[in-house]
Order: sequence, then structure tokens, then C-alpha cells
Amino acid sequence: MNELQRAIEEITHQSITFPEKAFRIIEKNREEAISYLRASVEYALTKRNEIEEGYQLHFYALFLLAQFQDRGFFPKIIKFVSMPEDELDYLIGDCVTSGLRDILYNTYNGDKELLKKTARDDAIGEFVRAAVLDVMCQLYLDGIIKESEWKSFLKRSVYDAQEYSYFCDAAAYLICRCHFADMLPEIRYLLDHGLMDESVMGKYDSCVDMMFDYQKDERLCESSVNAADTLRHWAMFEDNSGSEASEKSRKDFEKMLRAMKREFHQPAVIKKIGRNDPCPCGSGKKYKFCCLNKPKDALDAVESPQERQKWLKDYPYTGKERIEGRIYLEDFYDPLSIEIDKILYLGLMNRPGPIWERDEKAEEQRAKKYLYLAYQKCAERIEREQISSLAVYDEKYSIHYFCREWIPELLRLLQNVHEREIYQEVRKWYKAYSAK
Repeated sequence: MNELQRAIEEITHQSITFPEKAFRIIEKNREEAISYLRASVEYALTKRNEIEEGYQLHFYALFLLAQFQDRGFFPKIIKFVSMPEDELDYLIGDCVTSGLRDILYNTYNGDKELLKKTARDDAIGEFVRAAVLDVMCQLYLDGIIKESEWKSFLKRSVYDAQEYSYFCDAAAYLICRCHFADMLPEIRYLLDHGLMDESVMGKYDSCVDMMFDYQKDERLCESSVNAADTLRHWAMFEDNSGSEASEKSRKDFEKMLRAMKREFHQPAVIKKIGRNDPCPCGSGKKYKFCCLNKPKDALDAVESPQERQKWLKDYPYTGKERIEGRIYLEDFYDPLSIEIDKILYLGLMNRPGPIWERDEKAEEQRAKKYLYLAYQKCAERIEREQISSLAVYDEKYSIHYFCREWIPELLRLLQNVHEREIYQEVRKWYKAYSAK
């Protein structure tokens, strides 16, 4: 038995410690090793859940074939991952959600139709289909799949969906990740038909934020795989650093919690504006000749400009500087729509902070004031432009929040004896324009 055969033998069955030396030998003998690795996957595909206990070679083989970028074996890998979900889980377990997309991407042989067929096959496990979807998205980002083809596939995936699955969450995420703002109606469709899990992607407002957020753009699939680096720290192997990692995780959580509390409690810094300072409105005039003696903005009665700016930090960028190739809210919505949307955002977007330290009454008062201001501006626009219904208004102007969502929330907040008149005003208006 030669050195490579001994290495293959060493990784054939499950071990407590990671077989570091065996992996190095296999890496060194790439061409000869591929036939052994392929055979192990085919063996597992044939035996499936009848495979002997502790057999592990096929599991390692998938990562090693990805490292070697064995594109000739891609159809067989697709066949392997297309087996019934319970059988695949028995054979490779967490690999389905922690590595499969990198394996598929690094063995992909150029057969787009095979990818599409696999992603569309609802008999295949939803996490496998989602991994295939990630591969397709990465190929689009690489310039291999055309935008029109990718959008068409995503739209078909959305409207063909019959019930909720993680695959729908994955499709929604990738629409946002690709910044396809013209596909926001597809996100809305998934949410309205219960095809998305809000605990995964958040509500529609969070999806809009993600659509215009470029800070977290990164590769979906690794351009190369190092099997040993990927696997050696998996929980299946004995690791003396486990307690240290646990302690580090605990400290990281405590650090995050302290930062959250600081952000929630820290008041915004209010910078005093001198009479001769440039006016903060951006007019270019001195403050004394511009906004110093202007009537106080109605928004300032709710929160200071500095406090508003603090809570708008995650709102899509609306400044003057632009980066080529990116999309911005102003590309799709007019200034008044954005102004009203910001007011709604301040009133409705969840603000970070420990739940047990929240003042719910104060939050409701703030939300009510912001929503009423938004209602006034919305009503003025509808009357001025003679818009026939709230549905028409939503289609033209709504961004993060639709009237059918935020107006009922305003009515709920107005339900007390002291605001009965305002409640009746809003209720009558809402009923009139919802009926059209």
C-alpha cells in the first residue's frame, strides 16, 4: 500500500481528531487521488442510508474535489445532492448549509441548464436548491450569467412558489443582494402571500434597506476551497480550544450588548450653531440670514435634528456624493416621497436596545407624532395631485411602508378619549380613499 492509499484509508472512516497529515498527502497527489474521491461519492450515492456506520470518505471527498476544482464530476455531484433530503442529511449532515454552495461553485462545469433544473425541482431539499441559487447569483456577479437571464429566473421562482420554503427566503435575499430595485414588487408578493419568513429576512422595510445597502456586499461563494482549512475546526473533531472559543464567544456577546446599550441610551450630540456659521440647511448662507428666525419645524417638536439623524443612520444613503454603478433612492423616488418616507421610518423602524429597558409609552407617543405628520403630508399630496386612491398613491410614492400598513397603526395609537377628533378625521379619510 503506497502513501496515498494509506492516506485515503485514514480518512475513510470517522475520526476524533482531524486527519491533517492525510489531507496533506492527498493534496500532494491530486491527480491520482481524484479517482479515489470520485469513487467514494459514487459508492455513497449507491448505498445511501445503508452505508456502514462511520464511513466518511465521501464527505471529505466533496470538499477535496472542490479544492481540486474537478469540473468533470459536477453532474455526479448534482445527482448526489439531489437525493431525498433525509438520505442526504444522513450522508453529509451540516455540509448542506455549511459548504455546499462552495463545493458546487468550485466544481461547476458551465452547464447553466443543469443548475436551473436543480433549483426548480421542488422534490429536492430546499437548502440544496438555495445553495444552487447562491451559485447562480455568484455566476451573475462574475459576469457569466446575464442580468436579464438571472432576473427572469428569479421572477419565475417567485411566482411559481406555492408555499413557504427557505428557497423563497434565499430568492428574496439575492434580489436585494443584487440591488434589483425594480424587483421590489416580487419581494412584496412573497410577503403578501406568506411565502417568506419575516424572522429570516425581516419585514418589507428591512428588505428595502438591504436593497440600497452596499456595505455588506461580499462574495456568496468562495473562489477557491481549502478542504483542510474548512474542516479542521468543525465540531465533529476534538478541539482543545473549545472552552477558549466558548469564553471568547461569551465575551463577544457581552461586548455587543454593551455597545447596543450605549447606542440606545447615548443622546445625540447637539452642536450649537453660531449666528455667523454656515446654515445647516445647506443653503450656503449664514445661519442668521437663513434659518435662525424661521418657525420651528414640526419634526423638531418630536425629536431634535441631531436625534433624527442618529436614528436615520441605517436609512438608504441620500447624500450628494455618488459611486458609479450603484443605485440610490433618488433614482426611483422624488424628494417629497423620500421626505415622507423618512418620517415614517423614524416612527416605525425598530430602534436597537435591550427590550427590558424600553419605555413603550414613550415610543408609542413618538411613533404617533411621526405618523400623524406623515398622514398630513400624504393627505396634502393626495388632494393637491388629485390622486384617486391609496392604492394609486402606494404604487407611485410609497417606499418602506404602504398606507394600508401604517395608517391602521396610526389609528390604533389615536384610540383614546383625548384624541377622538383626530382619530375620526384620519379614520374618515382612510375609509374614503381605501374604498376607491
